[in-house]
Amino acid sequence: MSTQATGAAPKMRGWVRVLLIASVTLNLLVAGVVIGGVLRHDRHPPAPNVGEVSLGPLTEAFSREDRAALRDRAQERGQNFRDMRQQAKADMEALIAAIEAEPYDPQRVSDLLARQRERTLERAQIGGALIAERLEAMGPEARRALAERLRRGGRHFGPPRDKPDNR
Repeated sequence: MSTQATGAAPKMRGWVRVLLIASVTLNLLVAGVVIGGVLRHDRHPPAPNVGEVSLGPLTEAFSREDRAALRDRAQERGQNFRDMRQQAKADMEALIAAIEAEPYDPQRVSDLLARQRERTLERAQIGGALIAERLEAMGPEARRALAERLRRGGRHFGPPRDKPDNR
């Protein structure tokens, strides 16, 4: 007696075929998510940790160990960059409120902008001093490696490659 006479085999094959298609589809979806995540990470690396000293591309070019050393040195000096960021956030909220206020008070806005400028300069001075100390502590090979990473990361300073120059 053949399997075709019973009719059970074709139903089983159809069920297996549906299961196989579902499995392949699921595997392709998972692979797409993983590949998409890898590509996104390469194009948009995660932002530095909130507790880190950050001066944009310069800080990003330091190794993870160097960034940890910068953070540790800042803490030794009593610098709390998280508090500074919270103050900057509060300043921005105050500025937004002043811009929306009726009646509009240009002096209040000017004072808030001046305070933001002072805090920004203070953070930049602290960060610059910490970075200068770290550079002094690095050996020639480490400094050359940092310079090369900065050179490769120079795209941060020009217009985006996919957009025209907006001069």
